[in-house]
Amino acid sequence: MSELKIYRTIDATSENCAGPIGELSSALNDAYVGEGVTIVLGDESTRDDIIVWASRTGNEVVENRSEGGKYTLVLKKVK
Repeated sequence: MSELKIYRTIDATSENCAGPIGELSSALNDAYVGEGVTIVLGDESTRDDIIVWASRTGNEVVENRSEGGKYTLVLKKVK
């Protein structure tokens, strides 16, 4: 299996609610199918919202980790 190419990394540690989802959506729209976008969050509920959003939009969460009060998700553009 090849390593996922990361198209963009978004630091949304100081944001919550719809802001990070909007940035993530835009980045995934610009990425090629099969590329990934990393987003770093400072809010657990926003992380949970993004996981639900990814499922609804058909994108794949390939990594979900938390460390030191920060939450990092890597999403892969599927379609």
